[in-house]
Amino acid sequence: MVKSFFKKSVWLWGLLCISLTLSAQEYVTLEQCQQWAISQTSANVQKDLNDQILKTNLNNESSYLFPKLSINGRFSYGNVDVSYPHPWADDINMARMQYHIGLDFEQVVFEGFRMHFGRQFARLQNEAEIAKIDLSLNEVKDKIVSIYLNLLIVNKQMGIIKSVQNTYDEQIKRLKVMLQEGVISQNTLSQLEVEALKMQQTYDELQANRESLVSTLEILTGRDFSNTEFLMPELPDVDNLDTNARLEYKLFDNQMRQMDFQRKIYLSNSLPKVALFATGGYGRPDYQFYLSRPDWYYLAGVTLKVPLIDWARSSGFGKVIDIQKEVLASQEADFRKSNMISIKEKQNEIVRIEKLIQLDSSITAKYAELTKTYSGQLANGTVTVFDYIKQHNDELQSRMNQELHHIQLLKAKYELMALKGIL
Repeated sequence: MVKSFFKKSVWLWGLLCISLTLSAQEYVTLEQCQQWAISQTSANVQKDLNDQILKTNLNNESSYLFPKLSINGRFSYGNVDVSYPHPWADDINMARMQYHIGLDFEQVVFEGFRMHFGRQFARLQNEAEIAKIDLSLNEVKDKIVSIYLNLLIVNKQMGIIKSVQNTYDEQIKRLKVMLQEGVISQNTLSQLEVEALKMQQTYDELQANRESLVSTLEILTGRDFSNTEFLMPELPDVDNLDTNARLEYKLFDNQMRQMDFQRKIYLSNSLPKVALFATGGYGRPDYQFYLSRPDWYYLAGVTLKVPLIDWARSSGFGKVIDIQKEVLASQEADFRKSNMISIKEKQNEIVRIEKLIQLDSSITAKYAELTKTYSGQLANGTVTVFDYIKQHNDELQSRMNQELHHIQLLKAKYELMALKGIL
C-alpha cells in the first residue's frame, strides 16, 4: 500500500514539474523583438533632444522681432572752427568736447519675413533629423528580422536532425539484434553508428550556432531568452504596398524645401526693413555740437532701410540653389531607379521560391516513402547500409530544403517590405 502510494506521489510530482515548466515557457514574436530592440536604442532620447533644439532654434529665429535695449556712452574731442558768434557757445573748448551716456531702444516692425522663413527652415531641419533617426531604427528592425529568421531556420534544422537521430537509434537497436542473431556483419552496424555520430556532430554545430544567435538577440533586445519559444511569423501581404513610402523620399523632398527656404531667407536680406527707435540720456551728444552745458536729451522716430545694390548677389545665390536642386533631383531619380530594380528582383525571387515550395511537399513525401522502403530492405539484406544512409540523407536534405524555402520566402517578403518602406 505504502509503495503504491509512493509511486503515485512521484508520478503526480513529475506531472506538476512538467506543467510548471511548460507554463513558465515564454512565447516571443518577431514584432516583440523589434520593439524591444528599438527600446534599447537612444532614439527616444535623440528625438527629445531634437525637440529641445527645435524650440531653441525657433526662439532664436523669433529674436529678430524682439525689442533691443542697450546702454550707449561716448566721449570725443574735436577741432571746432567757430567763425561767427554763437550765443549758446560760452566756451569754445567746451564746444569741442562731446560726451553722453544713455539708453538706446529699437523695435523691428518689418524685417523682410526673415523670422517666418527662418522658423520654417528650422522645422525642416528638425524633420530631417527625425527622419534620419527613423532610418537608423529601420536598420535595427532589418537586423532583428535577419537574426530572428536565421534562428528559426536553425531551430527547424535541429528538429529535423533530432528526428533523424531517433530513427537512426531505432535502426541501430534493430541491427544490434540482427548482429547477435548473425544476420548482419559488424561492419554494417558500424557504418550506421558512424553516420549517427555525424548527425550528432551536425546537431552540436547547429546548437552552437543557435546559442550565438540567441545571445546576439538578447544583447539587442535586453531580454532573457533562456526558456523561450520563438513563434513563426505569418507571411505578410506585400502585393498592395505603397512603393513611395521610403523615408529616403521624404528626405529628398525635405532637402528640396530646405533649399527653397534658404533662398527665401537670403532674399529677405534684400527687402526693406522698418524699425522704431528711441534714445535718451544725459550729456552733450553729437547732434548738439555747440551746447556748452550738458543736459538731458531724447530722440525718437522710425528708420527705413532699403538695400539698393544687393540684388546681384542675391541673384547669384539663387542660381547656386537652382544647381543644387538639379543635383539633388538627379540623385533622387537614381535612388528611385535603383530601388525599383531591387523591388523587381525581390518580387521575382518571391515567385521563384513560391514555385519551389509548391513541389517541396511532394518531393519530401516521395523521399519518405523510399526511406521507409529502404529501411525494410536493410533489415532483409536487400540493400546495403550505405544505400540506406544515402537515401536517408536525401530525405533529410529535402526536408531541410522544404523548411528553408518557407523561411526564405518569409525573409524575401520582409526584405520587399523594407524596399517599399513598410517594415
